[in-house]
Amino acid sequence: MRSIKTKLCSLGMAAAMLLALAGCNLSTPSSVGSIGGVDIPAGVYLLAQYDAYNTASALADLATGETANDVSAVLRAECTGTIGDEEVTATGEEYIARLTLRALEYYAAVEQKFADLGATLEDAAMTTVQDSVDSLWQTNGDLYAANGIGRQSVQAYLENAQKASTILTLTYGPEGSDPVSDAEYTDFLNNECYYIETVQLPLVDYTTYTMADDDQKSTIMDLAAACAEELNRTATGETAGSAAVYEAASTYVPQAMEALGATMESAEQAAYYVGAQLYTPDDLASYGGDGYNNLTDPLDAVALNQWTTIDLGTVVLAARRVDPLQTYTVEDLTGMYDLLTALKGEELQNQFYADGAAMEHALDEGAMRTYSASKIKKEV
Repeated sequence: MRSIKTKLCSLGMAAAMLLALAGCNLSTPSSVGSIGGVDIPAGVYLLAQYDAYNTASALADLATGETANDVSAVLRAECTGTIGDEEVTATGEEYIARLTLRALEYYAAVEQKFADLGATLEDAAMTTVQDSVDSLWQTNGDLYAANGIGRQSVQAYLENAQKASTILTLTYGPEGSDPVSDAEYTDFLNNECYYIETVQLPLVDYTTYTMADDDQKSTIMDLAAACAEELNRTATGETAGSAAVYEAASTYVPQAMEALGATMESAEQAAYYVGAQLYTPDDLASYGGDGYNNLTDPLDAVALNQWTTIDLGTVVLAARRVDPLQTYTVEDLTGMYDLLTALKGEELQNQFYADGAAMEHALDEGAMRTYSASKIKKEV
């Protein structure tokens, strides 16, 4: 029979083992090391890795029956995509690792530059961050938490984005170290942007969510052509927003609605189908270049200020391109649109990536293995 002393010793060893295990949990790395002396919190690493997984899962060549939520399948699948300027084909695991490292390098470069400038985030920026954190946590909080990502990590990630925006202003803004000139803005507006004035004839009856059939679409296309023809007689000025445009809308939009089998409560509602907007290169990138959903080619085929028709699938436009500087000043347009980001944002972003990649890397491989992508959870 074992002695009481032996039993107590055994209980003591068991307790010690439990404490040791508890200590292992408590000692989960709070950081995965540093880049350029900038600490990379574990939560920021996990969030970058989670975002990288979502990108890779959309590129993964998955077998029949496998889905983007099947983590093990994504990690072993072949992924092909662009990382920076490089076309990359790799396993999901390798692709995620590369994207994650790139995101961390960017994060570190922004943090370092922000500190070097002695900059601070304004109250408005912090309010934006907090509102975004609240929104993200409300929709994805359980999933983030299941992946070891806390609110503080989400906030740090979003603050980093606001810091990048602040650096952009401090560098290229009106009071920046290298401000964008009016001449640069003018060249950008004239050669890379489109200012488009439109009358929009719907191809969808949104009361029933029914697409126009072939006959209905043919009728609406004819109406759009008649609208453009009328505007080429009545709205020939170089500036946007003439009364003739609203008059044309009040004539042709109700007829398009009628062709769809819908009605408008009043002709005044047609004003909501008139638009005038500056499209930057990023805006235009969402429109196709193969004849479908193509916004720019039809405008390039006619002279400036000439009205034409454009089929965008759910709407047919009577549209023309005008010179925005005939209607607004550069100061007006920079106040109305974020032209600074459109003009210099990608350049600065690429600089952050390059700077981050050139920094000294002191990442903890053991810590990163602790937070392996294989532990990602896509459902809770």
